[in-house]
Amino acid sequence: MSFEDEQQKIAHTGNRKKFSAYISMVWPAEKLMAYDFHDKMNSTNTINRLEKLKINIMKSGWWKRLILIWDNASYHVNHMVRDYVNAQKDWLTIIHLPKKAPYMNPNERRVNQQIKSDVCANRFYQYIEELKDQVSEYLDKQFGRWS
Repeated sequence: MSFEDEQQKIAHTGNRKKFSAYISMVWPAEKLMAYDFHDKMNSTNTINRLEKLKINIMKSGWWKRLILIWDNASYHVNHMVRDYVNAQKDWLTIIHLPKKAPYMNPNERRVNQQIKSDVCANRFYQYIEELKDQVSEYLDKQFGRWS
């Protein structure tokens, strides 16, 4: 049997449900600060993520300020998030990468691409929770937790 020039079909009962992850890392140590999973990225989830980061920072007592390097995703630059960030200037600084420059984002290369190739590619997860568990395990194993 030859599969040349044809794609093998794999029957499954799963679905095409997706999720997004907010992954916050401490650079250059390449350690995980925190991550969350959401059905989609949006302003509310972004602000909630920032609030959680603030709690982590204040709890540690090590830092007085957080500098985040962000891409220009719509949920990073809309009015709601901009207003929130402007009100948090005492502990938060945001640096935006140039538009259409994912090669400048270390998370894009070091984290996102690796998750896609090592955890997601050519694998089938019947339930989205299985995939989230695998991503969590991979992140913890690859990068360890910053504390």
